[in-house]
Amino acid sequence: MLGVCAIAEGASLIRALSQVRGEAQHDHTELLDHVRTSPDTTVKAALFEDTAAVIGLGLAAGGLLLEQLTGSPVWDGAASIAIGALLVVVAVRLAMDNRELLIGRAADPKVQQAIEEEITRTPGVDGLLDLRTMHLGPDSLIVAARVDLADSASADQVEQLADDIDRRLSERLPVTPHVFIDPTPTPAPSPR
Repeated sequence: MLGVCAIAEGASLIRALSQVRGEAQHDHTELLDHVRTSPDTTVKAALFEDTAAVIGLGLAAGGLLLEQLTGSPVWDGAASIAIGALLVVVAVRLAMDNRELLIGRAADPKVQQAIEEEITRTPGVDGLLDLRTMHLGPDSLIVAARVDLADSASADQVEQLADDIDRRLSERLPVTPHVFIDPTPTPAPSPR
């Protein structure tokens, strides 16, 4: 019975690894970095669950084998305790990842750098004063930016500038951005 379970769980793990590897290649990141930084907790849950299942089956088989060889039921009990500890570790890790999304996880530093580059290279933007990002889910990101605009910019130009930034970020980012631009003039230096 453990053999059939191992085949089924192994096939599921191979599928999950294949999916995560493909996503990592698409994002041009290493596999472990992608798993660590991805906001998509469904992918992590599948990968962690399948990995824990395969390891758990190995522990169960080892416990049963040692029990058969030694005649002591301690090995089966120890394997059960080890499987329980493994499941606790996986549950805590997934809870930590989901907690970040619930309280407002910022975009990855690489994504934030890409956003900064797109905003600051936009004609009419004199400077990026503040940038805030927050994931709404695995495929959705709020981008709020306070920008210093050229003094000569009209209302129509500001609207066009915001549309241009929104379009370019949608093309460049791996998630769907919801962009909010706040035109804020740079404060004048205080007189001494």
